Amino acid sequence: MNIKTGMIKTILKTAGLINYKKYKYSQEYEDNFKYMDWREKLWWGYKFFIKQPDMGERGKNIEKYFLYQNLNYNPPKDFAKKSSLFLTAAGDLNASAHIRPDNTKNMWEDIGDFYFSGDIVVANLEALVTPKHSSKGVPTEFTAPPTINTSPEMFERFCLNGKGINFFSTANNHCLDQGEEGLIANIDFLDFKGYAHVGTSRSKEEQDNIPIIEKNGIKIAFLSYTYSLNGRETTKGKEYLTNYIRLNKTDTDIEIIREHAASARKKGADIVVAVLHWSIEYETYPIQNVIDMGHKIMECGIDVILGGHPHVAQPMEKYEFKDPFTGEVKNGFIIYSLGDFVAYHKYTKNTKLSWIIGLEISKGILKEKQVTLLTGLKVLPIYIYTGFQNNYCNTFKFLRFEKLLKQLESGENLYDFDHKEIEELKRLKKHLYKCLLPKEHGNLLVK
Repeated sequence: MNIKTGMIKTILKTAGLINYKKYKYSQEYEDNFKYMDWREKLWWGYKFFIKQPDMGERGKNIEKYFLYQNLNYNPPKDFAKKSSLFLTAAGDLNASAHIRPDNTKNMWEDIGDFYFSGDIVVANLEALVTPKHSSKGVPTEFTAPPTINTSPEMFERFCLNGKGINFFSTANNHCLDQGEEGLIANIDFLDFKGYAHVGTSRSKEEQDNIPIIEKNGIKIAFLSYTYSLNGRETTKGKEYLTNYIRLNKTDTDIEIIREHAASARKKGADIVVAVLHWSIEYETYPIQNVIDMGHKIMECGIDVILGGHPHVAQPMEKYEFKDPFTGEVKNGFIIYSLGDFVAYHKYTKNTKLSWIIGLEISKGILKEKQVTLLTGLKVLPIYIYTGFQNNYCNTFKFLRFEKLLKQLESGENLYDFDHKEIEELKRLKKHLYKCLLPKEHGNLLVK
């Protein structure tokens, strides 16, 4: 830690002492760098360098709301299933000097059997793949949004030559890090490699051409939007470059989402999935504005919301809504943040724990009508492991969190965790069961 960082941490600790009651809770901020005032920047710095809040907005009972969620998606008894598919999703694919092709060879060995079992395997490609530029990762310490991009070699780690991730969301706060040229280069690269994607576009026609993936006779449409561009803007007249909506504000116009959802249904989509880059960084619970926005978006005809950006896992919700296209009452699924995925953060402890989710989607007959329903949900908590030797990261991989805990409880310390690290894993276990999972989680967790 350098002198400048030490001084910043001292200021932030002082701010924490002055605001100790306030800083225990999430705050009603937009978290959009373009509109941050000094108070919000101070709050962001405190969360990044000092401590992340584990309590929702004061007086909103948000913790209780998520604690008593019913995440059972078992279909009605008279539903006659004809076909189904399995969709898996994880969080943000970032870039870091500590994450390289040479130390990620075994990255997937503990979780790949579940994650890659999906017919559709989704992630958010936050770090652009721009072959003309050298890879640039998130620095260990920063006080303003960094610019990032990853390499074609790391991208191959994500995709495993067609056996890994096969669908990418590209609307996020880093999609303009390399300007319009980088955004288009990223799209060109994905097209050249043959991977489906959504969220950024080279033309208005591309933006309006909603991608639909068909598996086992079921059509899934994908939409993607970002709450921020880190202070950058698209060129006037080229707003189509990315789907930018200030999602963390409840008074934001979301007409484009309604239009995209309607277009998807017109093209024959059975289910519409929205991948949202939103919510507040380093906070365990979404603020009420984000929850309200999630409900408004679902009422546009969205069946599933896959959230990302906060760098930490956030809770899940089953939300009952009336489908504007069919008039049917449906049970939608929202995960407010899947958490970090391919990423490294030194100071923020909760970023080590993330989600991979699996959704069963089934088509069949119910009350003499053909319907497509969410019929199952599975959740795999994962631990993001970074093994260092002499300040050099020689191993980056994902571990099944509960499996890791059981190994340690039986005296099996395969990764040479020291006492402090083991205590931190115990804290994360409490965090998982107290804050992130509903009280009644039954068969939700992957065994």
